[in-house]
Amino acid sequence: MSNTENIDEIVTADVLIIGGGFAGLVAANKIKELNSNLDVLIVEKATTGHSGAKANKGAGVLWVLSEDDDADKFVKYHLDNIGHYLNDQEMLEKFAYTSRDVVQHLEKWGIQIMREDDGGKLARIAEFPLWSLCGVDLDMMDKLRKAALKQGVKMVNKTQVVELLTKDGAVVGAVGFDITDGSFRVFKAKSIIMANGSCDWMVTNMWSSARGDGIAAAYRAGAEMRNAEYSNFYNIGLRGNHSCQVGAQYALYNKDGEYLAAKYCKDWEPDIDIGIILGMEKEVMEGKGPIVFDETELFVQNPLAAGGFLFRWNRPYASKFWLTLFAKEEKYTADHSWRPEVVPNFLGECSPIKVNHDMKTTLPGLWAVGDTCYGGSAMAGAVPAPPGRMRGSGLMYAAVSSYLSCGSVVENAANAAEPELDMEQVAKLKGEIYGPMNREKGKNIREYIFKLKEAVAPPRYAARKNQDRIEEAMEMVKEIQNQLPAMCPENDWHMLGLYHDLSNMALCAEIYYTAALERKESRGWHYREDYPERDDDNWLKWIIIKSNNGKMVTSTEDIPMGSYKFKP
Repeated sequence: MSNTENIDEIVTADVLIIGGGFAGLVAANKIKELNSNLDVLIVEKATTGHSGAKANKGAGVLWVLSEDDDADKFVKYHLDNIGHYLNDQEMLEKFAYTSRDVVQHLEKWGIQIMREDDGGKLARIAEFPLWSLCGVDLDMMDKLRKAALKQGVKMVNKTQVVELLTKDGAVVGAVGFDITDGSFRVFKAKSIIMANGSCDWMVTNMWSSARGDGIAAAYRAGAEMRNAEYSNFYNIGLRGNHSCQVGAQYALYNKDGEYLAAKYCKDWEPDIDIGIILGMEKEVMEGKGPIVFDETELFVQNPLAAGGFLFRWNRPYASKFWLTLFAKEEKYTADHSWRPEVVPNFLGECSPIKVNHDMKTTLPGLWAVGDTCYGGSAMAGAVPAPPGRMRGSGLMYAAVSSYLSCGSVVENAANAAEPELDMEQVAKLKGEIYGPMNREKGKNIREYIFKLKEAVAPPRYAARKNQDRIEEAMEMVKEIQNQLPAMCPENDWHMLGLYHDLSNMALCAEIYYTAALERKESRGWHYREDYPERDDDNWLKWIIIKSNNGKMVTSTEDIPMGSYKFKP
């Protein structure tokens, strides 16, 4: 038996939820409603209800397919214009219909959904032809947390889960450490839900907390990944790290005063298409930069902006947040001119854990919800997700996926036998987690985080790909991974956490580029200069990535078009 000393306590629950953001809290509340006798535990790296990449610091907008919207028309539009038939059509339809139930459930938990003055129909932005948007205030996380506590959900904060525990091929628990004092944590549960977000590689400030913890842990445990090549979302950003308003693609000009939307955008785009990002880079490479943003033009061209997208509803918490953020970023924005310079603003959005319609991963005992698996659900198709070219779909997918997971999670937790831990595995993982703390000196972790950003964010790697540049970026990632054993956390628990963040982000980058190298066509947000055309004959299929004895292995899975309603 390996040494297991200093494992003071094994915390046991029926359901373990890793991540205390929007998705994790929705799941916790719904599970307790279905079976109040289940012991539900949330483990969160920061503070439950005050964490997550987007929910409490985003637009506070929910995508909804309302009763007035046509589901078939929505699905067909999505397939033709957004997902490019790389979607799981059944999941897309299920997502659309479930969104209606989720809105009512959120209201039940005390979250104010913006409705018309009569309290009836959703207060929607009418300019969207095929779906609806409604607002929620940014105090929704606090309300979800209070509802969960009232139902008896337990919470452990300031604990970074690093690895999953497995036994006979099933996930039975997790291990990690307290980021404040370094205490080792061991958790055991019948059902485990990954709800700790996507990987955005710490490039853009508001998304910097999404570091791929759950994705990397699930991959190392043996879970399959899907659609990882779609991990390259860009917004249009002012220099100074602030994203422009939705619809900014319709308000861009080159240095010669030429209007760019006519060259690179369709007449109506639900959100940013990769075409405008490629176009911005092309204009600069041709000597027609910088690209500038005319907010006045945005209000003329884009009814969403004219309607006051962020400030349309009376939302005190959201208004205070945004006004504070705008003021802060305005202070540090590099360009204060009437037409400020804009750049492609890399966000990332790697969310590839493969799940079925009940949000089960390919590992028994493990579910994934929210941003860990938006892309991996194949609901969104050929687009980074969230936002999946539908603003508000990130929050709604987090809620819908959590909602859909709960039935099978509860059934498993109520009926499964008590899991057993492999204490040899626990001891081994403990040694690996704390191993870097034994180094008295070494290379700077933050320096290599910056190097990783240089490997994933530039458009020459993430937007406009070819084989040579994918392999070049992959070599940069591999070099960072090779240097991990030489890095030193400087005897600081937060730096140990950052060390594991870097390891996880580098692994997510490797998964992303491996899938991008495999897909030899251009489809949606995946653009290959060496394969510039969409190829339905050979690539109407999903790319699957899995660890096999530590080696990253790719395979493909045919999309079951024969059983779907719509064909390309």
